[in-house]
Amino acid sequence: MKLGINSKVVLAMSLVVLSTMLIIAFYSHSMTKDLLIDQAEQELAIKNENVKNTVIATFQQKGEVIRQLASIPVIESFMSANDKREDVRANKDYEWVQQALMRAQGNNADVQKVWLSHMANSYFIADHDQVSDASYSIQERHWYQKASETDGLSFSSLYTDYVTKQRTVSIVHPIVLNQKRVGYFGMDIYLDNLASLLQPIEKDGRKLILVSDQGDVLYDAENMWPVFQEAQLEERGVTKIQKEKASYYASFRQLDGLGWKIGVYVPEEILLQPLTTYERSIVGIWTVTIGILLMALAFLLHYFLKDIPLIVRQINKIKHGDYSINIGIKQKDEVGEIALAVEQMALQIENQMGELDYQANHDSLTGLANRYAIEKGIGKWIDEIDVADEMMVVVFLDLDQFKHINDSKGHAYGDELLIEVGKRIREWLPDNSLFGRFGGDEFIIVIRAKKAAIHQIHESLQQVHESFANTFLILEQHVYITTSIGVSIYPTDAQSMEELLIDADTALYHAKESGRNCIHFFNRDMKEQIEKELVLKDGLRQALVYKEFDLHYQPQLDMSGGKRISMEALIRWKHPELGMVSPADYIPLAESTGQIIAIGDWVIVTSLQMIKRAIQQGIDIEHVAVNVSAIQLREADFVDKLQKKLAYYEIEPKLLEIEITESVIIDHPEETIRKLNELKRIGIQIALDDFGTGYSSLNYLRTMPIDRVKVDRSFIQRIEKDNIEQAILNTIVTLGHSLGFQIVAEGVEEEAQLQVLHDMHVDTVQGYYYSKPLDEESLFDFLRQ
Repeated sequence: MKLGINSKVVLAMSLVVLSTMLIIAFYSHSMTKDLLIDQAEQELAIKNENVKNTVIATFQQKGEVIRQLASIPVIESFMSANDKREDVRANKDYEWVQQALMRAQGNNADVQKVWLSHMANSYFIADHDQVSDASYSIQERHWYQKASETDGLSFSSLYTDYVTKQRTVSIVHPIVLNQKRVGYFGMDIYLDNLASLLQPIEKDGRKLILVSDQGDVLYDAENMWPVFQEAQLEERGVTKIQKEKASYYASFRQLDGLGWKIGVYVPEEILLQPLTTYERSIVGIWTVTIGILLMALAFLLHYFLKDIPLIVRQINKIKHGDYSINIGIKQKDEVGEIALAVEQMALQIENQMGELDYQANHDSLTGLANRYAIEKGIGKWIDEIDVADEMMVVVFLDLDQFKHINDSKGHAYGDELLIEVGKRIREWLPDNSLFGRFGGDEFIIVIRAKKAAIHQIHESLQQVHESFANTFLILEQHVYITTSIGVSIYPTDAQSMEELLIDADTALYHAKESGRNCIHFFNRDMKEQIEKELVLKDGLRQALVYKEFDLHYQPQLDMSGGKRISMEALIRWKHPELGMVSPADYIPLAESTGQIIAIGDWVIVTSLQMIKRAIQQGIDIEHVAVNVSAIQLREADFVDKLQKKLAYYEIEPKLLEIEITESVIIDHPEETIRKLNELKRIGIQIALDDFGTGYSSLNYLRTMPIDRVKVDRSFIQRIEKDNIEQAILNTIVTLGHSLGFQIVAEGVEEEAQLQVLHDMHVDTVQGYYYSKPLDEESLFDFLRQ
């Protein structure tokens, strides 16, 4: 059941009132309960004192009987006769004494036996004509020790009667003649008979425990003595004790004159019966009071909050997007203020929702549609397009070298450039198209058209691309920038939005890889190349672990006729699925992912291990050339790590040559030259690889600490036929020699090439004419020849 606002407020206020009333009631009940418990404990203490006195009086009454018997003159006469045990029945007063004993026993049904004991002759007589036998000894009776030390009445500890074998308590009083103790009068009460003696005293739910001065339990009908012992009750006080799940109030007192102790306990529910009655009455009173208060509160709240449901209904309209509300409550109280606030809130929400909708669908910088809006539009068009007759073209445009502009001129300049680019592209957009900024410096155009209009789409995209031929005026500065464009088509290239965007991005990637500033349409070859690159990237992560790499070594021929034997270490990768993979395919990927560092370290270590084994086998090696990438060389500790490797394998630095490409020098000339100088200082040789294919600088060549210049194979392939190639190579050789460099020619495959290089005084050649790359075992066989 759904509660309305009135019901909720009434419920809330009811809970507040009820909680307050309950707190007051609880406090009142607690105070009253404490007072009643204190009063009940005081009354219990008084009643327990009365019980104690009653018990004392009961036992004192028994003692008074035997005290009176002991002082009767006939008893004095009987005792003064000093008869022997076997003559006692002949005493003239025996019959009278028997009658007195019988009367005393008969008048006290709970007394088992009334007796008279003669000390000098050590026997006793008892009611019903009982006379002890010859084995009786007064000094051995359990009651004797305590009675002999007491002038008046004494109460024995619990003992077992030697005749009846019953657990017994004796009440004893001495018989004195001429100030001399001649015997004792006594009463024996069996333990079983104590119950009949004490039960009449257990009234109003009270129960008793009777304990002798020796700690013997004389009476305990409900086995409460262990609970008393555990509670360690103090005398006189009243204490609450617990037995299993029942609670009791108990006291423990000394029985004056008896030496025994008595415990009195009463169940809690009996003691607190007045409190229970009070609680029932107070609950009724409070229930009626609270009911009346809640009814009055409900009436008042309903009156004051009658307009709240109307306000709630209007708020629900806002919730469902209807902001045109007019509540019409004219009250000047808080409810009227709430109604006015709701109307104003609806107006503000309407304005803010419009702003949020704009922000959610537009780029904050350029004002163009953002990625969310474009993807929503693509999804909508995919659902609507008739694939038999229509198509959708997705175009990614990425600004070439935008990062350089951002870094050199600042982000504010870059932002202004993005805004102007957006404006220019929008001028050339065909009809029925979407245009937005996809993120960063990447824009997207989506065109919906008939399939027959594909040529017009080509023209439109060409116009957009050519519009970048004109410079942009940004912050009073002219800047020229180009764009790379990637295009995919639905449904030709892809069947879903995700695939369509991926294909357009793939085409853009190929446009950039092809030199930028061009348009590429997606095709399957692009996708296969991307997928191949992904396979290679994944394979590179595991290639070292699974030992898929191998090193081959291509010997280099000394053209001077000397016996110097050098070689270049060339890495080979056998992919488990693709087979042998060209370094040109995976080295750039390894550099882009940073894995080139681990691979390069492996190449260096493997080469050093080969040199070590060659030395151990007596094979003479001039040096081994190892290719090092720019990323490796930029490592701060590259030189230090290389020195440690040389020391670990005990290899002379001159046996290792580091090959670098021209691009390493061009990108970071100062840092590269510093690192190369460090390598030269420790004795490592330096070679400049692929000379003539990059952005060669004669100034760098002059300042670099290199030993050898390796001419790229592209200059060697036609050298025996092409005079221009010969002139260029001759210039390189002459220049290199004048600077003190040795010249190494790569890719020598024919004798005619070798002859031309010999005539030009090239120092060293490398190629298949001399030897193909060899594995270590084949290399060692080659070198031994």
